[in-house]
Amino acid sequence: MRALLVSLAIGCTAATPPPPPVAPKPPPAPSEPTGLPAGYVEMKPERVIELGQQAALLLVDEPDNLVLPVFIGGTEGSSIAGRLEHVKPPRPLTHDLLDHVLQKLHATLVQVQVDELRRDQTDEGGVYIGSIFLRVGDQVIRLDSRPSDAIALAIGNRVPIYVARKVLDEAGLKWDEIRKQLQKPMSGPEG
Repeated sequence: MRALLVSLAIGCTAATPPPPPVAPKPPPAPSEPTGLPAGYVEMKPERVIELGQQAALLLVDEPDNLVLPVFIGGTEGSSIAGRLEHVKPPRPLTHDLLDHVLQKLHATLVQVQVDELRRDQTDEGGVYIGSIFLRVGDQVIRLDSRPSDAIALAIGNRVPIYVARKVLDEAGLKWDEIRKQLQKPMSGPEG
């Protein structure tokens, strides 16, 4: 009887398939570098200028006397102007919502960048291409972003704004000249 039980036990054990092998955990994706990248300049948001249905955000590099105008929609302009002036809206705007989502997901904005100015035949002024850098756990990830959104987030989170030198060389203007124009009184229609 004992031999029968042993052979049943061995038979049952042999019929049970071994557990599947545990797949090795993939290595973490490489983290993006942070800090001032080579070929970039740190810029400060100076102000938003309303231009009818649009606005222009002025990013300034004081040491090099350069300003980069970033033309944006009126809604984005209002949001950025409010953030620059530390005005809290009565209800969360899109940038406030994204700040809240990042907070709930335990992600931290590290820096933002304006990486490129793309021009084509249909767009006379071109389109700026930007990035945001988020720290999630011990990784930093880079996400494509409109520069206006990236800059709004940077202002609200007090993180650096870096602009590629090639963008400044192509679209930057002399800050002292723009400042003089901004100080002139606006002339209304004569009539």
